[in-house]
Amino acid sequence: VDENGEDVILVGAGVGYLTGRGKAVDESRVEREFHLTGLVRGGSFRVLLDIPYPVLKAVARVAAHLQETHGLTLTPAAEVALADHIAQAISRLDAGIPIYNSMLWETKMTYPTEFAVALQALEVVHTELGRKLPLDEAGFVTLHLVNAGLSSDPHRAMTLGAALREIIAIVERELGIVVDVSSPTSTRFLTHVKFVIQRITRNQTYSGSFDEFFQTLKAQNAHIYACAVAIGDYLDATFAARVTEEERMYLMLHLLKLHDELDAGSRKP
Repeated sequence: VDENGEDVILVGAGVGYLTGRGKAVDESRVEREFHLTGLVRGGSFRVLLDIPYPVLKAVARVAAHLQETHGLTLTPAAEVALADHIAQAISRLDAGIPIYNSMLWETKMTYPTEFAVALQALEVVHTELGRKLPLDEAGFVTLHLVNAGLSSDPHRAMTLGAALREIIAIVERELGIVVDVSSPTSTRFLTHVKFVIQRITRNQTYSGSFDEFFQTLKAQNAHIYACAVAIGDYLDATFAARVTEEERMYLMLHLLKLHDELDAGSRKP
């Protein structure tokens, strides 16, 4: 804990070596501090606990690179979100699950500066972790770099907050579950929804064909897909925009993870 009694996560090689609860740590080993202040209580802070140390270290290097080279400062919440995305991307790579970014070139053209910075960030990740993420990820990282602008307008932030609350209500109603908004999976789902809203309000929605895997997944999880459709219909009406079938499929993937996690939790003794 810090001097204000708030929880703090210290990142560094061997930072917890030969220490324990109530004992001091060797500050020379501390490479990065994450304070609860500035992070969403419970949500982003708990996501941070799930991120492997090597990924946190790599993203800390990315943050330092952005600061030194471009004068850009990532907020703690943005750094955690980016680290979580990188960790998930590596997990997908290890599992052989490709996630194609059909908006890659549109993203590059819309945010050329941020896209160039995203490519540099992936190079830093490659250097630090020895993992070469596909070019598609540069588009997703670009959106992380511009995502702070999503709530820069107070009115838009209020609209976004109301939309997220309604979407949680839709999920609970359609799937018969109680969403724990502080869980890591719920945080990732809501972050994805923010990106969907950002894209549809800028007429940059995903569109394209689906392979057999997605069609099979849709057929096997009709109730999950129906929930994704309900969310899409709500977003259509609220933001006067069109949520494409591909956006609905990506929503379904996140809903599957959310449903499976909450369903597993409900079966615990």
